[in-house]
Amino acid sequence: MKRILALIAILAVAHVSAQNTGSIVGNITDKEMNNDPLPFANVLIKGTTKGTTTDFDGLYRIENLEPGSYTLVFSFVGYETVEISDIIVEGDKATTVDTAMGAGKAAQLEEVVVTTTVKRESEVALQLEQKKAAEIQTKIGAQELSRKGASDVATGLTKASGISRASDKLYVRGLGDRYNNAYLNGLPIPSLNPKLKLIDLGIFPTKIVENLGIYKAYSAELYGDFAGASVDIDTKDNPGSGFLEVGVSTGANSNALSNDFFLLNGGKYDFFGIEDGSRNVPAFVNIPNYNYVSTDIDFYPFDTSFNPEKRFNAPDGGANIIGGKSFQISETRRLDFLVSASFGQNHNTALNGIEAAYNSQGEPIGFGRFENVSRYQYSTNTTILGSIGYRWNNNNKIVATTLFVNDTQDELRSFVDGVGGEDTDVKIRLRRGTFEQNNLFTQQLTGEHKFNDRKYVLNWGAAYNKALGYTPDRRQLFFTELQNGNLVFGNRVSPDLANNQRFYQVLNEEDISGKFSMDINFDKDDTEAYQSKFTMGVDVRAKNRNFEADQLNYNLNGFINENVDFNNPDEFLNEGNFLNGLYVVQENLNPTRIYKADFKNFASFAVVQKKLGDKLTLNAGARLENFEQNVFYRQIEDLETSPFRSETINELFVLPSISFKYELNENANLRFAASKTVTLPKFTEVAPFLDEDVTEATLGNPIVTNSDNYNLDIKWEYFPESTGEAFAATLFGKYIENPIEKVYVASASNQNTFINSESAKVYGVEIEAKKNIGSLLGAAENNVWSVGLNATLMKTEVEIDPNTVTFNGSNIAPTNNNRRLQGASPFIINADISYSKEMKNHKLSSTLDFNVFGDRIYSAGGNGVGDIFERGYGTLNFNFKDEIGKHWELGLSAKNLLDPSIERFQDQADRGEEYITYDFNIGINFSLGVTYKF
Repeated sequence: MKRILALIAILAVAHVSAQNTGSIVGNITDKEMNNDPLPFANVLIKGTTKGTTTDFDGLYRIENLEPGSYTLVFSFVGYETVEISDIIVEGDKATTVDTAMGAGKAAQLEEVVVTTTVKRESEVALQLEQKKAAEIQTKIGAQELSRKGASDVATGLTKASGISRASDKLYVRGLGDRYNNAYLNGLPIPSLNPKLKLIDLGIFPTKIVENLGIYKAYSAELYGDFAGASVDIDTKDNPGSGFLEVGVSTGANSNALSNDFFLLNGGKYDFFGIEDGSRNVPAFVNIPNYNYVSTDIDFYPFDTSFNPEKRFNAPDGGANIIGGKSFQISETRRLDFLVSASFGQNHNTALNGIEAAYNSQGEPIGFGRFENVSRYQYSTNTTILGSIGYRWNNNNKIVATTLFVNDTQDELRSFVDGVGGEDTDVKIRLRRGTFEQNNLFTQQLTGEHKFNDRKYVLNWGAAYNKALGYTPDRRQLFFTELQNGNLVFGNRVSPDLANNQRFYQVLNEEDISGKFSMDINFDKDDTEAYQSKFTMGVDVRAKNRNFEADQLNYNLNGFINENVDFNNPDEFLNEGNFLNGLYVVQENLNPTRIYKADFKNFASFAVVQKKLGDKLTLNAGARLENFEQNVFYRQIEDLETSPFRSETINELFVLPSISFKYELNENANLRFAASKTVTLPKFTEVAPFLDEDVTEATLGNPIVTNSDNYNLDIKWEYFPESTGEAFAATLFGKYIENPIEKVYVASASNQNTFINSESAKVYGVEIEAKKNIGSLLGAAENNVWSVGLNATLMKTEVEIDPNTVTFNGSNIAPTNNNRRLQGASPFIINADISYSKEMKNHKLSSTLDFNVFGDRIYSAGGNGVGDIFERGYGTLNFNFKDEIGKHWELGLSAKNLLDPSIERFQDQADRGEEYITYDFNIGINFSLGVTYKF
């Protein structure tokens, strides 16, 4: 079945043919403004009504032209009209016509460059920016994201070299969450998940994205807490002449569609996944020193139950609307409005999975081994973006951006066929239901101002972020299957009141940031364009987090020998039995469940970009960055009334960066970059809060400190005359002092913590290629085939001094003192093949893309327990789009076509064995969407 679906996807790509038409593309610059791009200029084919206007980057494109000779007319208010004749258009070619316009006389013919190249995709502007940039960067535009079927930012980033995704974590060159940064319009954005530094970029739909900037080589303008990549989400704010699009979609997950769907009874949220607030911690737990039991209470405080409930497995889908308009207030003043809103919901099911934990001999530990795990997830995402931009001339603009995201997930996991601990004769079962709701509100104000014939450019911005993360009323029950076949409450192998629980968690974080920089341009060339610049600026950021969790444990002694229906525990755990005192609910007064943290950052930087000759450009800078991070917490042995302990990092870092760009020829560059950066531990890696899942637990380590990173990149890049094509190869290396890693701690509950290893080396090579391959496939001249490939091969080495690796004052004995860096894959490969066709009323495009990564360490082993690896797997996706006339767009996508097993395994190399600790198949996701453009 899987192979058939993959074959269908491939055939769907290959069935398309193309029409023998050409196009004219180009760039218009403003002679009155130092040859900057001229937006909203008119471009018309003389003698026809066919034409267009330039976008904000001065780019234009006129398509579906029959081969022949044409005359173009360029016009703009207050500027001389330019007319260029004898422009030859060929089938399946794009003729490029660039020109400059001014207020004096019309541009002379010698100022016009006319060339013929292979048809280029809409990524042309970003590819040109990458070619001309002084520093190493990669950008992925909105149209490329759409063409490749990337519905969210996280998926879109995997189209870049060296980037892979697992769950809600992003890995760049093998470096995980703590080593990467996320920005929104150049300003930092916080995470909604207390365990992660990087916000789950999957919550941002690509509908709101103008482009994604990926910076894997550090420059001093960026925040210095960096080693993998800094990702900047540039949202749309320029609607042009006005547009409005409305879309709806439907779809399904293959596993969810073919099986019944269950969630725990009592989820109180509306259609958009927003909680009604009723599932808060019961009021009596907030009474100080109150030893409450059910007989002391005259009310039943719970609105939710422990029973699974079969839900209607409705088709997945959603709706979106995006629109905007520019209002020309005067000849130079313009007001831009843009609004985007989207909602999506989906069901995912994974059955017959495995979750387990083992000691070094392969015996189950902790809660044991479960070989029949069912997982049901219902997720929603609501995103609203609004921006207002005001430009009072070509030199000054301010933009206000507002973003609201509500992201929810309701999950039920049922564990059966479990072996409890080392006693393989006892069978245990478990059910856990978890609802999570995360909200993000962001308000930004940014501005750009140019003075003195654009010699001076001022950029500034400020942002307020409010992140709220809720886990209200997580419910968990254990059951033991006795030898007589009866099922009773509790885990008889590892009896603990905390096994049966309700759990509540809330994260409240505020994040304020600001930026200010000034460019001073100098060294004009013969065209009066600046070739060099000096930039200086400051960045400030302040973040405060309050985290609190509460757990209510169920004492079920009144039912300890009662036979229980696994699917109806409410037969006993109901209001009547609670009020009659047959079971007791008690607060788990764990002093580590609360922590507070704050972070302050002040940085100043200076960067010089200097043209050292016709071919060589220097970009060098330094950043002085003061980090102050405080984490306030209690240890398990402390009292509830004990004062908070604290761990502080307060240090001034000097972070230099230098890069060179050498233009080998008109189409090729050689680049070099070197820098020093720093990595701070996350709050949760320091605060000793015990985060308990079913088969593993994670506890912060207060002695974890920062890492120092030394980075080196050498890159060759080539942009052929054929448009849309590019080739690059990069050698990179990193030396990390005191890298932070997740490791196993010897315990009966499969507990993990975080440590500083002694050092790590990371080195490898990246290759990238975009190529039009119609001629190679023997296709007709008018067929448009293209392929993309990027691959990263790397090696990592970690050195560990076992005498310095400690946790809570005790030594951790690493199983392997020399191994790979935790989280690093030896290879990452992304590939895609695209085919497009244009007809009279249809513009068809289809893409098949594939991503695969190698095994990487999920948690490093300790005390004889082997390293736990995430097994590498491949993901195949298909996307098809048909733009019908001017108004309709039809889209079809199929994701995860190969439906591989997602596994973790414990590698006991000393025994020549591996033990599966995690194994699920998540199914194939299909979706169909329709968009109407007004």
